[in-house]
Formats: sequence, structure tokens, C-alpha cells
Amino acid sequence: MTVRVSNPTFNLREKLTELDKPSGLKGNEILRSETSQEVRDLIGAGRKNIIINGSFTVDQRYGGATVSAEQGLYGVDRWKSITSNNNKFSMDREGADGTAFGNFTTYMRLTTTSAHTVGSSQFFLLWQTIEAVNMFDQTGFGEQGAKDLSLSFWVRSSVSGPFSGALENVVQNRSFVWEVNIDSENVWEYKTVRIPAINEGSWPRNTASAAAYLMFSLGTTITRVPNQGWHQAQGLGSPTEVKRVQISGATLDLTGIQLEVAKEATDFEYRSFAEELSLCKRYYQQVGPASSSAMVLTGAGNGTARIRGMHQLIPEMRTAPTVTHDTSSENPTFYAYNASPPSYSSVNGIVSTSKNIHWDFNTSTHNQAGFAFDVKGSGAKLQINAEL
Repeated sequence: MTVRVSNPTFNLREKLTELDKPSGLKGNEILRSETSQEVRDLIGAGRKNIIINGSFTVDQRYGGATVSAEQGLYGVDRWKSITSNNNKFSMDREGADGTAFGNFTTYMRLTTTSAHTVGSSQFFLLWQTIEAVNMFDQTGFGEQGAKDLSLSFWVRSSVSGPFSGALENVVQNRSFVWEVNIDSENVWEYKTVRIPAINEGSWPRNTASAAAYLMFSLGTTITRVPNQGWHQAQGLGSPTEVKRVQISGATLDLTGIQLEVAKEATDFEYRSFAEELSLCKRYYQQVGPASSSAMVLTGAGNGTARIRGMHQLIPEMRTAPTVTHDTSSENPTFYAYNASPPSYSSVNGIVSTSKNIHWDFNTSTHNQAGFAFDVKGSGAKLQINAEL
């Protein structure tokens, strides 16, 4: 007698989810993946955090000094204040107490310096502009097949209650407004926000231009209902947020900010300081400050009271930068030195490309053509800016 035994079919993915062995957050994401491409995306190497300088480690401009928020002023690399009223809050890398948190050695502290009642169409924001080449290839926003994003960050506030922000497209007619609750005062809390994919609207791609804005609000009246999908209008925060800019001395600390293609937030991507600095230098570089013993530029005389030279930009910048000769601190200046040093008197011209800058300084004395000079000084610097 022949006995035939047949086994019913079963779904291997469902059986795997029943295993008692914990697989962790990343393992669960892999198990839930619907395609092999999703699995490759989850386990593949490469930078996952769309945000640059999310833990505020790089500060080329101020070296950790506290700055008062003004419209468009960068507090640290890649992070700037967008504000309708200047000098209402300050930006301080590392925070007032200077302590680290967990694996993070730095964070940004925002402090209300002058309590201000937020009026109609006003806003007080910490903001990062995201470049199109860093966003579209990962997210596909604006097209069929766009992917969900997850925003995650650590936050500590002297004031508990709702805290909000938004992700907007560059023309500001599509916005996802999010809101989280800060449960306790002066305690670090981890927050996550799922941002659904959007397959319409204007989202620039494959260009060195701006594509989107990520923002954190201290108070705004340009609001939309939070966590309710994409709005076809500008939105900077939620109507129910605690407007911390209205509370004198209120502090808000942020670090570990990550925006990634994922349905659930994953661990913060730690990059080496050298890599983070290189990413920041695509947008801003600085030569100097000079001193009487620190040479910052080298060039040669042209025979008619001018010295000229070239400075290579490493890495190549986003676009040809704007170069500013900053002499704002203690009335500094550059000096050109050789055996008989003439002093610099003014900038005749600076021409830039994304790869280098060519500088041309006037001097107070005649210079022998081809004679080499090194440029020193007392605190002056060149600010090389290709920010979005």
C-alpha cells in the first residue's frame, strides 16, 4: 500500500516573523521588505542620513561661540536661523553647560534671549536646506515610486509640551508639518516622525540647487495641522506647538538629527569628523584667520603694486562661491611679506570657480614681477560661500 503525504504551502516570511529569536529593528525592517531592492537598500553601504552635520560637530565659522539669531545667519555649518525678527534667540553649539550626551559630543542649544509674542506670519526657526542631488535619488519625491522618510532626533527642553517643525519643498507649496510632545523638562528624549512619500509637486532633481527645507520651530503662526499628510501650501509648524520664543530664557537642545529613507527610524549614522567636515566644505570654506606668524596665502608680484595668487578649493564646492574678505574683528588686515614687506591695501578682485579662487590684492609699494610673497596678517580671513 502506498501512502502519500502532502504538506500544505506556507508563507516563509510569515513563519520567520514567528521566530522567538529577536531580530531587532533593522531585522524587522528586512523581514517586512516587499522587494529584493528594499533589502539591498537596507543593508547596503553608503550614507543614509540626508542631513549634513546632524550632530553639530562642524563649526568652521565660529568655533563654538554663541551667536544671536538673525535672518539667514549660520549658527554652525549647514544650520541657519530663519527668523522674521532678529535677535530673539541665540544659537550655541554644545549648549550652555558644555556637556556631552551619550555618544554625542556636541549639540545645538537654542535660547530665547528676548521674549517675543509671535505675531501674524512670523517665524523663528532652525533650518537646513537640502540639495537636490542629495535628495531626489534617494527619495524619488514628486514621482511614482517615491519612498517614505523617517525623521529622528534627540531633544531636551526647559519647557515641556508640543514641539513642531516641517519638511517643505523648495517652492514652499508642499509641506509636511510634524509635531511631537516633549514629556519632561530638561531631560533628553528621543523622537521619531514618519513622513509619507509624496508623488506630486515640484521637487528638483539631479541639480546642485535647493530641493527641500527641514526646520525646527521655536514659534510660528504659519501653521498647518500636524501629522496629517502633505499640505498643498506652506507650513512651518503646528498651531498647537508651545511657542518657546515667547518664554524668556527658554532653552531647546537638539542633536542626532537624521532624515532617512525608511518606514521606521534607525540608529543615527555616525560619520567621522573628517567626512562630516568634507561634506560641509562643499558649501562653505574659510581661509584664515591670518596672524603675524600664520601664512594663509602665497602669490607673486606683477610689477605694478599688485600681488596675485590662486587657492585650490578642496573638496570642489557646490558652485562657484562668493568670496568675502572679512575684516570685521579687531580691524584686522592682510599683509604681504617678502624681504622688504609691502602692506596690502585693498582687494582689487577675486574670481572664483567651483574648483579654485584667483585673488588679486593691491599693495602700498611697487612689486617686482614674479617676486614671491606670502600673505599674513592680524585676524583677517577669506569666507568662501556656496551655501544654498
